[in-house]
Amino acid sequence: MFGLGKSKSVVGLDIGSSAVKAVELKAVGKGFKVVAFAMEPVPPDSIVDGAIIDGAAVADAIRRVFENKAFKTKEVAASLSGNAVIVKKINLPVMTEAELAESIYWEAEQYIPFDLAEVQLDYQVLPDDPSRSTTEVLLVAAKKDRIEERADAIVRAGRQPVILDLEAFALVNAYQANHGDRNDPLTVLVHAGRAGTIVCLLERGQLAFTRDIALGGQTHTDALMRDLDVAPATAERLKHPGRPLVPGVDPKQVTAILVDVTTQLVAEISKSIDFHRATSPVERITRIVLSGGACGMEALAALLGSEFGAPVEVFDPFLKIARAGRRPAATDGAGPAFAVAVGLAMRQDGAA
Repeated sequence: MFGLGKSKSVVGLDIGSSAVKAVELKAVGKGFKVVAFAMEPVPPDSIVDGAIIDGAAVADAIRRVFENKAFKTKEVAASLSGNAVIVKKINLPVMTEAELAESIYWEAEQYIPFDLAEVQLDYQVLPDDPSRSTTEVLLVAAKKDRIEERADAIVRAGRQPVILDLEAFALVNAYQANHGDRNDPLTVLVHAGRAGTIVCLLERGQLAFTRDIALGGQTHTDALMRDLDVAPATAERLKHPGRPLVPGVDPKQVTAILVDVTTQLVAEISKSIDFHRATSPVERITRIVLSGGACGMEALAALLGSEFGAPVEVFDPFLKIARAGRRPAATDGAGPAFAVAVGLAMRQDGAA
């Protein structure tokens, strides 16, 4: 969305609160093949609520990612999400592209709850629908200070930021590239990370609604620490399948705590879907797709399937990307964490 320069090929760089993920792809015919990928941890509390608190630590993590010499370019596409970003779908009278570009700032004043001097604006016209007499537009606003934070960390790591996208848009790009043949009435993409969860609703394969939810893997860790009075490292270990036995900790209580937090997340996802359904004729959910480093959280797939009566699958963002050596696999749990990075890496040829 927000171009900072031009590039024929970029590294998709997902700067998350727990890890930095990078993917470089090469266009091959109508598809892509993997050039390089890497992941490096980010120190705790270096990024809080999407804001970079310790720029040096984040820059160092990015620098370590690029110690993988397989990366061919220094130019980077990064992303934003969370409370620094507002995405609104608005209906406008039919107008020319020039008229829309001229009026979008004044339209934004009605919908963006930030001082417009503090944000970068962009927009995307949605595909035409013959049944509508208006033009649907996705209006996007991102806080300039968050944009500058990410650009600064990338530059400090010796790389060049050329594109800043939204995580939701990158996620949809990756899904469409791997499942362009799917035309489901309503697909729900759930991207669960450490600090939060992104929900994207796709109607016939096109993004119709997105929302960020401030519940993620860290919420489970915090609940275990609070309710069991255990250290952060112990809580992290208890979250995962095959969790160790900890003296004085009842495994059944661990499961109950984790399921309770996941139930809260599913309730928030349900609210998001209900909000969209209030303005959309699409009722039935036909597919739920999970991605993100925390998508394996306790009972998430089972609870979503039960709540919505729809099949749930784990997303492999490399499914239709040609193999060039090793790549992350959905089966080992690493693949879904790269969904945003893959979508960002598809921003080739300076595409805006």
